[in-house]
Amino acid sequence: MADTKDIVFVNFILDNVHGFIGLTKIEDQIERLPIFKRLQDISQLGLVKRIFPGALHNRYIHSLGVMHVIDQMALHLKKFNSAERQLLRLAGMLHDLGHYPLSHDLEQVYEIADGALESEMLSVRESLLGETSKSIQKITKIVNDLSPEDKELVDKMEKPKKELVKKKKFHHESITAYVIKHSNSIKNAIVAGIKEGYFNEEDCDWTSEKSEQQIINFAEKIVADICALIQGDGDYVYTEGAFPRYFTAMMQLLHSELDADRIDYLLRDATFSGASYGTFDVGILMQNLKMKEYSIGSKKAWIVGVREKGVGCADQYMVNRYLAYTQVIFHKYTSIIGKMLREVVLWMMNLSGTDFYRPDDVLKIIRDQEKNKKYLAFTDSYFFGKLNGIRKEDDGCPDDLYCFVEQLRKYRALEMECEDIFSGNLVHQQEHIKTSEFYKHILELEQKDGADNEKAIYLFNAKRITNHVPIEQFRKNFDLYNSTHKEKLNYDEFQLDRLMDGLAVIGDAAPVLLIDAPGSMMREMYDIQQLMLRKYDFPI
Repeated sequence: MADTKDIVFVNFILDNVHGFIGLTKIEDQIERLPIFKRLQDISQLGLVKRIFPGALHNRYIHSLGVMHVIDQMALHLKKFNSAERQLLRLAGMLHDLGHYPLSHDLEQVYEIADGALESEMLSVRESLLGETSKSIQKITKIVNDLSPEDKELVDKMEKPKKELVKKKKFHHESITAYVIKHSNSIKNAIVAGIKEGYFNEEDCDWTSEKSEQQIINFAEKIVADICALIQGDGDYVYTEGAFPRYFTAMMQLLHSELDADRIDYLLRDATFSGASYGTFDVGILMQNLKMKEYSIGSKKAWIVGVREKGVGCADQYMVNRYLAYTQVIFHKYTSIIGKMLREVVLWMMNLSGTDFYRPDDVLKIIRDQEKNKKYLAFTDSYFFGKLNGIRKEDDGCPDDLYCFVEQLRKYRALEMECEDIFSGNLVHQQEHIKTSEFYKHILELEQKDGADNEKAIYLFNAKRITNHVPIEQFRKNFDLYNSTHKEKLNYDEFQLDRLMDGLAVIGDAAPVLLIDAPGSMMREMYDIQQLMLRKYDFPI
């Protein structure tokens, strides 16, 4: 029997949130690579730091934090061997390697720009009013009792993540996988780790009697495993290797409502922003982690969740995550700054001569990452350099966009004139929209194409506590979908996807989602959503 090298730390990095974070030899080698150091110049919260000035943390320390948290989760679950832990740690460490400058602020631009460039661009006021109106109408059109004839609505109904979220080509997780697969430096570090025994199997010793090509092939297999974990690829078929036993559980530790990524960024964002929103008792949560193999029909998977006595802590975690988004991420000024940035970058991508990287350009510099330094320089500094290079007359920048440029250069947001903040379930949301003069004005303005006649920008944001619905409604939606579509969906497969994607409660009986657990507040709060409608002064 071959021995797998134990997790032994050869270096430590001091972190504000977790204290000393240990690095194994293979992790220490990757941490020193320029492609990983690049994350030090990628803000964790993008331009949120302009509103919460303490929020200066970056994707580098968050990535190390996720590596630490996912390992702690694995240790508390008491199922994983050293090779599986090392794989999980690498997936956590590398999960944000392909993030764009300013994190999600710029990521949204690349997802929009994919295939949308060179088209006729609306004015910023038209564009943002159209988005606002469309989002509001989406809420007003949702009804609780759909008939089979409502095919258009059925097509848009909540379905499991595996079916709904087909990873876009320029989603940061897809870009991360692209970076990893095109990095010989990372593969070489994994090859060195294989040779030292980090990935030995019970019946296979990789430290002897293996050719160089066999080791390289196995390293590529490990790279594929890491990318599948990072992308949450539910269709990934695990083949031979050192980690086949609990791969579905490993995926949940990095891709579910209760994953290491969310745990770290909630604690980290609360620590650095100065806001307490997002904090929760992580110790109790860890102590109550549990995993269990579960079968529905012919489908089988390991489900990770909390014990029944951990339901209260899980509720706290979900509520504070909701508050972290509504109070910090969707703060009245961070929201408008993010939109200003998006519109400016879209304009720069369409402008000849600015050479702001377009989507396909990003793929090219990633492929060439080890031949030149362009991708290493694709950081927050890249954006600000391009922003400061805009000249209104020389570049033909429209007045409304140049207003955004000037505000961003001055580290300012637009001043808010008024806002309408409302929290409630779907019925109460619809009632509020119907009776609000503010919402009525928005919908009428959009119908009249009157956006450019107002010196104002309108924004709408909405945040739910969870994207899942109770099992009864899930089943009803599922049956309704199958009754109106020729291609039928497999309930067993989708039910397992639902359990893997959500926050599960695991007792003696079959696992259920938190929103289905008798002792959880989420049974009543699952469809609570905060609506945030805002009007900003637009001083052209």
